[in-house]
Amino acid sequence: MKRFAVILLALAACGEPPPPIEVASGRLVARISSDPAQITLLVDGTEVWATRAGAGDDGDKHTPPHGFAAIGSRATAVEMMFGSFRFTETKNAEVWRAIDQLDDVTATEEGATFTLRSGDDTVGTGRLVFVTATKSGANPDAAGYPRHVRIELVTDAQRISLATPCATDEHLVGLGGQSFDVDHRGETVPLFVQEDGIGKFPDPDDTYAGLWFLTGRKHTTHTPMPMVVSSKGYAIAVKTDARAVFALGSERPDASRFEAWEGTLDLNVFLGDAGSAPDALGHMTAWVGRPVRPPLSIFAPWVDAIYGSANVRRIAQKLRANGIPASAIWTEDWRGGMDTFSGYALDEDWRVDRVVYPDFEQLATDLHGMGFAFLTYHNTFIDDKSDVLTEAVASGFTIKDGEGAPYTFTGITFGGSKLLDLTNPEGVSWAKRVMGEAYTLGSDGWMADFAEWQPTDAVLHSGEDALAIHNRYPVDWAKMTSEILTPRAGRFTPMHFVRSAWIGSQPHVQVIWPGDQQTDFSDGDGLPSVIPMGINLGLAGFPYFGSDIAGYMSQGTSPTSEELFYRWTSFGAFNPVMRTHHGRSARENFQWENDAAATAHFRRWARFHMQLAAYLWGSSGSFDRDGLPLIRMIALEYPAEPWAWTTIDEYLLGDRVLVAPVQQQGALSRPITLPAGRWYPLLGGSPAMGGESTATATVTEIPVYVPEGSLLVLFPDGVDTPLPAPGMASAVTVAEIGGNREVWLYPGTAANPAHARWNDQDGPAGAAQWTWSAPSAAAGLPATATFNGASTPVTVANSHATVTVTGDGTLTFANGGTLTIARGLATAQVRVRLH
Repeated sequence: MKRFAVILLALAACGEPPPPIEVASGRLVARISSDPAQITLLVDGTEVWATRAGAGDDGDKHTPPHGFAAIGSRATAVEMMFGSFRFTETKNAEVWRAIDQLDDVTATEEGATFTLRSGDDTVGTGRLVFVTATKSGANPDAAGYPRHVRIELVTDAQRISLATPCATDEHLVGLGGQSFDVDHRGETVPLFVQEDGIGKFPDPDDTYAGLWFLTGRKHTTHTPMPMVVSSKGYAIAVKTDARAVFALGSERPDASRFEAWEGTLDLNVFLGDAGSAPDALGHMTAWVGRPVRPPLSIFAPWVDAIYGSANVRRIAQKLRANGIPASAIWTEDWRGGMDTFSGYALDEDWRVDRVVYPDFEQLATDLHGMGFAFLTYHNTFIDDKSDVLTEAVASGFTIKDGEGAPYTFTGITFGGSKLLDLTNPEGVSWAKRVMGEAYTLGSDGWMADFAEWQPTDAVLHSGEDALAIHNRYPVDWAKMTSEILTPRAGRFTPMHFVRSAWIGSQPHVQVIWPGDQQTDFSDGDGLPSVIPMGINLGLAGFPYFGSDIAGYMSQGTSPTSEELFYRWTSFGAFNPVMRTHHGRSARENFQWENDAAATAHFRRWARFHMQLAAYLWGSSGSFDRDGLPLIRMIALEYPAEPWAWTTIDEYLLGDRVLVAPVQQQGALSRPITLPAGRWYPLLGGSPAMGGESTATATVTEIPVYVPEGSLLVLFPDGVDTPLPAPGMASAVTVAEIGGNREVWLYPGTAANPAHARWNDQDGPAGAAQWTWSAPSAAAGLPATATFNGASTPVTVANSHATVTVTGDGTLTFANGGTLTIARGLATAQVRVRLH
């Protein structure tokens, strides 16, 4: 056990407040002041984080103060319609009291305990814990101190809040699936799992105008996360299943406030070594739990196919015949579907529709033979017309109303619906058996949809308050899904994807998608909403992300246009997961089969995404070690660039591919900002210098850059699938290419040495198997090269030089560039392209 030092400062004079008590673990000291109440964390004597002190100098009994902490009452009515929730608070009915003193501060083996006082009253207890182990398996004390401090305040109040200072130049990023911003400084963000809405607008969150249950407000989201990362090198997570509110410099510019709608505040502080925000993020994601590394197949394109067995087979065969790579066919109408006034709608059954898919098992076998995983669809609604309604109701597996009857609400079919009670162990076991039938029949996984709709006034099997645990529903849904889809011998590794999540979902979620985007270019819910949602979810520990190409919902807007499809396809190729969706307006949306040009466009970018799968796989190894997401805020790699903390239309894919898609309708160019240094267009062209400039891109192109001196390891062009394809000899699989790779090299000195090395399994985090020492940008393209001392042919064309070598060794270009390959693969062929 680590030794904890307890340092008692000199006794104060009689009648004065008691002196602070300091408890230490290694280089980290927690200073706990009694009156006024305050906790300060110091590393080597320097403050790295603190609460605010005492009662605060603001607020009244009806508004929370910004001192150390406060407890409050709640007078709120909650209404649910179509998965959206309206909170109506009775004005001036809530009462807040400041927690202004900490008494009985006592050092413990873990840290310290204390009592909470409000004036003369004792209102609860608290403790501070140095957390010296994480789920990452890495040494949490590598820097000489624990990186996680837990502060738990326990009261019998209905709300509890803690406040911290907010520096003038501080950026506060994350909070899950937020679609308007990545830096939430200056915002009050309520965090409660609910529908995004059909179209989102930057309206205040307490504004419920008109058909409030149809459109979204600024912070309504399926995936809110009470987790935030500071540019000052710390991160905060509040562990709760209740509604939370983060007021980040919005109520007053020098303070942030973290509120939970329950009596306990479990606030976790993660410290980045030397003020490193990426390091703090890594410790936070290790604590919350990281997903198991997914199969390589998630990084190849996924293509949707509906309308029955014959059409699904046709699409699968067309993909292979046209050289369009894909690892998965996903068929969400396997339970049936129909054209309705609002588009193509799914039947709300739980079992296969034998009219639409009479040979489901054989279809699965045929797709497997062509190298496709076969994905389907599930949710937890028990519709009044569902094939499982009678069984579920008779067994008591639905949530209940106050009279003990099955709780019925208007569901997604605009008729009556019930909901599976995930607090009922027998109900969960039953649902696993029924949903697992699809897996047994040949499905390799599914879209695990919804999980936002549980009403807050439901009566649950567990007896828990439905409002207090509302946010846990998507956690339990993801956990149940992952438990059903355990790998089976002789089968493809299962795949699944969700749209709803809460803190604790992370280890159970394989892939997350941002929900049902509008089929347009609108801010908040159209194409531009995807990047901020991907960045914010990455900051909360969800690395494997991709959206519907090209949007889903057309209500209130137009079906997918040709331009939108083209733009979203090229953008989707630079997501970790590239997946198409027919959309609600399935028969009107422009799709890859519309004409020969659309098919060629989709083929081009799907093939490049398949090449990128090698890079994405290595990047996933880097996430396993460091917790840095694949859709990455640029500031995580370039923290000194102020703009990189706020930009919502650019991101890094991994550590070295900067993506800046055109997202405005009709635009053929866009302003970009690049970090300092020289940047090369990924696919060729003149370099750009850091700072602001303009990038041009016709509708078929996308601006993408890499920093000078970079190395990029890809699969060779022409791979069809990462899965075996025993029934299609013409399909090229990853197993067949073995260790063959294509490597792209860029001139100039890498500002970050990691950009010049790579490990096939672990990206920049592993021992270097590829190392690039680049020539200067002025050296030009070489006419000759040697490999292990022997001359090797060089082809110069289209502004790059190409060399093909076999095995390990050193490739030396005449212009001074050197590539060292050390993979232990003597027969692997490597095609090297020097830009």
